[in-house]
Amino acid sequence: MKSLKKYTILLAVPALTFLSSCTKNFESLNTDPNSASAETTIPIYSLTRAQLEFTGNNDFSFETWRVNIIYLSLMTQQLASTTGWYNGDKYSRSDGFAASYFQVAYPSQVKYIEDVIAQTKGKPGAINLYNISRITRVLIYHRLTDLYGMVPYSQAGKGYLDNTTTPKYDTQKEIYADMLKELDEAAKALDATKDVVGKGDIIYAGNLAKWKKLAYSLMVRLGMRMTKVEEATAKTWVEKAYAGGTFTSIDDNANVSHNGAGGRATVNRNSNILGGEWDAVAKGNVYLSKTFVDFLKNNNDPRLGVYAQINLTGDRTPANQIGLPNGYDENGASTPNDVHKAPGFKDTVANYSTVRKDIFAKLDGYTSLVTYAQTELLLAEAAQRGWNVGANAATHYENGVKAAMTQLKQYDAAATISEGAATTYLAAHPFDAAKALEQINTQYWAASFLDWYEVFSNWRRTDFPKLTPVIYPGDNNGGQIPRRMLYPAVEASANAKNYNDAINTQGANNFNTRVWWDK
Repeated sequence: MKSLKKYTILLAVPALTFLSSCTKNFESLNTDPNSASAETTIPIYSLTRAQLEFTGNNDFSFETWRVNIIYLSLMTQQLASTTGWYNGDKYSRSDGFAASYFQVAYPSQVKYIEDVIAQTKGKPGAINLYNISRITRVLIYHRLTDLYGMVPYSQAGKGYLDNTTTPKYDTQKEIYADMLKELDEAAKALDATKDVVGKGDIIYAGNLAKWKKLAYSLMVRLGMRMTKVEEATAKTWVEKAYAGGTFTSIDDNANVSHNGAGGRATVNRNSNILGGEWDAVAKGNVYLSKTFVDFLKNNNDPRLGVYAQINLTGDRTPANQIGLPNGYDENGASTPNDVHKAPGFKDTVANYSTVRKDIFAKLDGYTSLVTYAQTELLLAEAAQRGWNVGANAATHYENGVKAAMTQLKQYDAAATISEGAATTYLAAHPFDAAKALEQINTQYWAASFLDWYEVFSNWRRTDFPKLTPVIYPGDNNGGQIPRRMLYPAVEASANAKNYNDAINTQGANNFNTRVWWDK
């Protein structure tokens, strides 16, 4: 990693998220006479950095903590918290927290991926590096636009490339159309007879067959996002993706393996918060939600013993697990939502279930980006809609559920669930065409544990599982689960025209304005 860090100081820095309310001398401030060029940088380092930053490796998990955990894990009721500043549990508004992904992604992820693409485009000796970078670029913008809706896209990351310091916000419909085009073109252009990318690619070490499968599996995800707004277009792209060749086993999963000994810049960021430097589990900040534990427990799901243990005793017996209800605090018995008043409260919050640190808080653990389980479950929904995706809905569903269980061994051998155990579960919970959409997407919710960005997006698209919003006094977003995150306040002054154009087109910068595909 020393060599990676050596070259990061040379990379072109877009102006977008370094802007302040003072825009005097914009051009001179954002033009570096020592800026990077194709002659002074090595493009593969930019790809490595973009992929690593996409997993959340930026300054003590700034955006991972605030958005993925503090907001999304709690709003989607997989985790729960009585700690006041864990805002997602009660939908309270923290502009800084909700804007943090936007603030971090542009200077850390976008700038590096735009840099490598600019350096490799049209270069005969970098065809595969260029197209792998295009697929990585879709991963990056896909999450950004799903969180915020309209975002800088076509002009983003160009501060040092063409002095575009105030990029426009593209509509999400435009962004999706271009991302799908990029996946299609990049997958077709990968060529095993051309350049070898190698270990600078920290997802697949340059394995082009797996990158092609990732492109098409990601195409399935993007296509399915559009089912509420453009179902015919969604069908076209999902069928194209299936024909192109999606993931075929958990061995295809797009995972990033971290280095626990490499310092803050290389560790697993969910783990660093849950059990590392911050240790939210030991501090009693987070527990497994009653909604999540009850779903697993009531269905005799073998994942419960892998996910959960009682915080006080370390008991991992599935029958003994108890989820903490969302929407409570520990502000004193006289307050209306003190957890001690919750029905059947167990003396202390430490008697409730929390995340198993030995599996899901390993600093050298995986960050999972796109999985075979997720892809098969989405294909199950597509098949249920009557689309041409090979197997029927029941087969894709069974593949997805089995994969969601058996893939856990990738985190740790202690998390191994056998295919036989998964088969037994499916025998007790067979595919039900009458409840297909709810069944499939509730399983998607369970299969995406830790990737709460994806849990949040698919829940918004489908409204499954059916989550009961919490009611909490004061700033509770009107008792509605938020539908998006918030733009940074600085954008209103630093990029005022484009910011205001986005607000006028999309809607107010609040939690309840829906993104395009969530209308």
